[in-house]
Amino acid sequence: MNASHLAAVSAAVLAASALVTPRALAANTLPTTIPSIPVGLMSAYPTIVQTGTKPTLTWNILYPSKVSDLVMINPPGTIMPSQDVYVTVQIVGTNPTTCDPAQGTTPLYTDARLKLNTGDYIQLFYGTQTDVDPAKQLYIKKLKANDTIDFSGRFVRNGEWSPLYTTKNANFQVVALVNGQTPPTSFSLYQSATLANYLRPYLDSAGKVNIGPLSVLILMELGQTSHASPCFDYQDQVLLVTFGKKHPNNGHGNNLDGVDVSNPGQGGGGPNGEIDPSGAIDDEIR
Repeated sequence: MNASHLAAVSAAVLAASALVTPRALAANTLPTTIPSIPVGLMSAYPTIVQTGTKPTLTWNILYPSKVSDLVMINPPGTIMPSQDVYVTVQIVGTNPTTCDPAQGTTPLYTDARLKLNTGDYIQLFYGTQTDVDPAKQLYIKKLKANDTIDFSGRFVRNGEWSPLYTTKNANFQVVALVNGQTPPTSFSLYQSATLANYLRPYLDSAGKVNIGPLSVLILMELGQTSHASPCFDYQDQVLLVTFGKKHPNNGHGNNLDGVDVSNPGQGGGGPNGEIDPSGAIDDEIR
């Protein structure tokens, strides 16, 4: 019996190459935030066949995901998951004084809040730009389908709070944008001399939002109410909200408290021997 392992392998390679484009090849050296083509795995069975026969090819295709697969956004910014998902919130930056001279030059303390369903707004962040750590996860929670999330912000000036503006505000003081959308300013924000350095990486060369496919950018205008004002620029406070089907742990099985029974070699405690206050809850599987 003549057998050819090469025949099966060649068939799989030829079939796979039909799905590869020059853009996909370029992706090997130039990473992109959003996959533009399906990706997946292909195999041939049997791997050894008689000459003249054909192997059976099987493949699993993972189509590009987008945030609209997981959540719906009710303008200006109420977010509602369409299935059970995890949400992570990070702060990108804050500075109500950048554009408006009336706000002064001293950094003003801002307050970022989140409301789940009909609950109260809980504080996620309070401070100035020097307190911002964009890598820090301010909030992580597993949401159920049809939950609602709203965000709000305000700042302190002359010892008093400014109005609290939310993603429910009819004047669109706080908006939720996804990748490819343009901030709804009356001017080209990305060409503005007052474009905040912390927001700049989140806009592309055309001024469109440039974030991951499963993220939402929350932009807040806290100091102005007139959309015609050149200072109505949605930069007073910026949050990044990311959704996913898996818990966004730090790669070591830690719960939000920083320790976890799943940490290998730690005897069920944290890296310094702490007792896990979350008990047997393992974020690797929940």
